[in-house]
Amino acid sequence: MPIANAWVFTETKFKAEEFLKNTGNMYRLVSQRPYVSKKEPDEKGVTLTLSIAKDNTDYGFDKKTGLKRDNNILNTFDVTVLNGLEHISVQKGDYVRLIDFIQEKSFVIGFDLILRFRDVEKINVQTK
Repeated sequence: MPIANAWVFTETKFKAEEFLKNTGNMYRLVSQRPYVSKKEPDEKGVTLTLSIAKDNTDYGFDKKTGLKRDNNILNTFDVTVLNGLEHISVQKGDYVRLIDFIQEKSFVIGFDLILRFRDVEKINVQTK
């Protein structure tokens, strides 16, 4: 009989360096909320919902339709910045970059990404 609930013992790594490079490490802030770890209460920060502004990844073609797969521009994702702050001084719609990915506190479970970074900073973007 196979191991029951084997997923508890498996982990999948997120290729943060490749993701940051392909997206230009430039994201638009959608929202933010305070974060406190349930397991480690002194682990605090801000959970950000970010929209992807740029994506140079080649996702290839869909085998069923033969059509080119779409990129992630305008899609959103959540990331937690463990910087000890309850709020960052960035407004909705501003652009930010993520700093210092924390591999040991980040996980991929199924299609869910739990991404942790040490910091975030506002960047100035020239819009057309």
